[in-house]
Amino acid sequence: MRSNRAFTLIELLVVIAIIAILAAILFPVFAQAKNSAKKAAALSNFKQCNLGVMQYMTDADDRMPIFTYNNTVSANPNNPDSVVMLECMPYMKNYGILSDPLDVASDNERATKEVIDPASVPASYRQAQHDLNIAYKTDFGINWQFLDQLLQSAAGKLQPVSVTSTQLSNPGSMILAVDAVWNTTSTGTPYGGGNEGIDPPCIFDQSGQWMPPFRPEPGGTYYWYGGWNPNSPNAWNVFGGMYPWHNDKHQVVTAFVDGHAKSVAVGQFGAGCDVRTGFSGLLTDQSKYMWDPK
Repeated sequence: MRSNRAFTLIELLVVIAIIAILAAILFPVFAQAKNSAKKAAALSNFKQCNLGVMQYMTDADDRMPIFTYNNTVSANPNNPDSVVMLECMPYMKNYGILSDPLDVASDNERATKEVIDPASVPASYRQAQHDLNIAYKTDFGINWQFLDQLLQSAAGKLQPVSVTSTQLSNPGSMILAVDAVWNTTSTGTPYGGGNEGIDPPCIFDQSGQWMPPFRPEPGGTYYWYGGWNPNSPNAWNVFGGMYPWHNDKHQVVTAFVDGHAKSVAVGQFGAGCDVRTGFSGLLTDQSKYMWDPK
């Protein structure tokens, strides 16, 4: 005769405990695998963006694309602005590669938050404004002080200038672009997407001499985001606008001028520089400094 024996309470508790232990072991592994896949996707995106820049330079006498035309970030056809990733888009044809998979900002957030909302402009250039905003808030943040400066004359006129490949003597060790952030809340939570430009930690050498390839005219100045802000860990520019999206905020996906991309520990970006607020720190070891062309 068949017996209808049920599980005892103790047996059920043991099974539940075993399942809980297995879940505690496996869930972090699954999360780590998911994050590793997203980092691989970010590296692929950066390589494609890098290739777009290199193809642009081939057709532009080896000159880097201009950082911005007039700094309005407006697509108004009467005086349209542009940004690096928009200029390179004909070679990439994919706005999806402009974002890091770990950056949770949606396309709508990138296109509308703290920029000119496409819904507020005439329909004739609404799509152009949307595309400009997405390219402007890319996570592919250019090392602009050494590659794409925006100078300002004493009269206030903007002069965008960019380098040529012949000015870059060591492209394999010079940063082209790094993971970026648009802004953060007062508690340090990122939002809005990325930013097309990143400030390096130092622009003056050991003797206090200017290092970027172009210098403002007498009485003029250069456009910048405030340099690094190491004393304010919740600020969006604690690393000059760079953001460590990966490995629990310890790794930054980085593209180099020669075309390769890799994940770099966040602590390496200040190597060779006496990092201080703004650009008040000086270069200490140029061989370790990854931002300048050597």
